[in-house]
Amino acid sequence: MSYNRHIDKTEEALQDLREVYGRCNVHRFMDGFFSGRFNTEEDVIKFTNYIRESDGLTQLEYSRLKKLLAEGFLEQFATNFNKRYSTCHMLMNRMRSGISRGLRMLETLCSKKRSRNGCRKKRNVVENSKMGKGAYNLMLWGLEQCNCLDSVSTLYHEIRAYEGHLKDCIDLCLYVIKQVDNIKNHPEIAYEKHQKNRRQVLENNRSVIKRFIEMNAEMENELMEKVKVWKQEKKSMEEISAMLYHALDVNEYNDWIISEEVMAARRDGLTNPECALWGDDKQQVMRCRVAYMHIGELNPEGQDGRIGGKFLAMLYKWSKVKARGLDYWLIYFTDFYKTSGGTLTPVKLGAVKRGIKQMTFGEIDADTIKRFNKKADELVDNYMIRTSDNEKGIKEVANF
Repeated sequence: MSYNRHIDKTEEALQDLREVYGRCNVHRFMDGFFSGRFNTEEDVIKFTNYIRESDGLTQLEYSRLKKLLAEGFLEQFATNFNKRYSTCHMLMNRMRSGISRGLRMLETLCSKKRSRNGCRKKRNVVENSKMGKGAYNLMLWGLEQCNCLDSVSTLYHEIRAYEGHLKDCIDLCLYVIKQVDNIKNHPEIAYEKHQKNRRQVLENNRSVIKRFIEMNAEMENELMEKVKVWKQEKKSMEEISAMLYHALDVNEYNDWIISEEVMAARRDGLTNPECALWGDDKQQVMRCRVAYMHIGELNPEGQDGRIGGKFLAMLYKWSKVKARGLDYWLIYFTDFYKTSGGTLTPVKLGAVKRGIKQMTFGEIDADTIKRFNKKADELVDNYMIRTSDNEKGIKEVANF
């Protein structure tokens, strides 16, 4: 009788196969062998060659899965593999030879006789194979009871090796699935992946973004509008990143990032906190935005993964805040830094005040302050987009 070799492309089905391929023993093999499908030694040799061929294909698929992982599949926020399929479905598609040929091997070692109850419905091969979850008879003797001992022994050891490689493939798939689920379940990790990929897109498309800004092009993007709605629903960027991780293809992701950046660079209005700190000095606001966005290039990290008080005091003085004072500025900076993907923790207000005091009384020497200001100015000049080569004015907003 023929069996149903269909298998759902789910993690549970993969785990079932993993369990089945770990059950191989002489008793299961011999009971399957004597099921009536091998009439001559030629049949045994033919099936042995099939297993060897299948084993080679499975090892090739395993190497391709390892290459996929090595090329940064988990680090990529958007992929061209997950748009239509789940991670499990995509991975099982990539080892289709191993899965289909493994199921055919199980079917070959199923009982050939139809069950006595007369049921004509095809039975599931995994549930009924002697080498799977099906019942089997204990053999009084081992391989030595076969007339063609050498051929049968070779087949048995080839199957053992083949199932070992199938388990390696499945284990790698289950590992990738677990890692993807872990990232989706930890929004802060997904957000970190998003920021890393976002920076790469901006770096690779800077000239395109500049041209869109100068053309005053309309940037309509459905995903950008969805993100705005999610933010209005009080979802954080961490949560949104977890929702979108491995849910977009590369073109969708690039279009979203570029559109969002162009719109941000074209935005005329200042936020209320920015107006409170700098008044209507839009150019200084934009310089500060750029500096804060790329603050990592100024080496801000102090002790215990924090941005130190001395650094923040010099940054505050460089920012040329006109009103509201240090405490209000520190709240604005902390929020802007975290929203921009910053991973360090700015120190409390008291530590920054001590840094201001050190600057006032000369404990931080003038040369150190001068070097800091020069480095910050160079950072801004490097990232700010000018309106054209013939104009000296800096574009009003360029926060990348």
